[in-house]
Amino acid sequence: MEDTRWTLRVTSVQPFGSKVHARKHAFVAGAPLSFDAEYGAVTALEYLLGAVGADLVGGIQAVARRRRVEINDLEAVVHGVLHNPMVYLRAVGEVGDAGIRSIEARVYISSFDDEARVRAVWAEVLETSPIANTLKKSVDLDLTYQQVL
Repeated sequence: MEDTRWTLRVTSVQPFGSKVHARKHAFVAGAPLSFDAEYGAVTALEYLLGAVGADLVGGIQAVARRRRVEINDLEAVVHGVLHNPMVYLRAVGEVGDAGIRSIEARVYISSFDDEARVRAVWAEVLETSPIANTLKKSVDLDLTYQQVL
């Protein structure tokens, strides 16, 4: 299965943005990034950061179910920092790149289950996460969890 491949089709949306088609689903992404809190679309950068959180939360759900660890609730808070966002804006004199410098995700796991069992779920998720294992090769990735009641 090493050649398993996922294909998405991306088309332009006017005046700017994209529509992503994945299997029988679709979603619209706005500009690559925006500094405007009132911007009317989810940016491509926000989708990427959301994918990190979704990968962790979905992974925890799947692993916990398989290991029979009861999870009452889950929440991930994800932060991203760019190397130099002014490069994206083409600000005069700015150098470097606008790529992601770091991603921090804090996952809150609500469970009355034993702490060691929850920790084992987290360890397996980090070991098998497609997105986290890809990103950790190119970005400072800080992923932690906290068990809450």
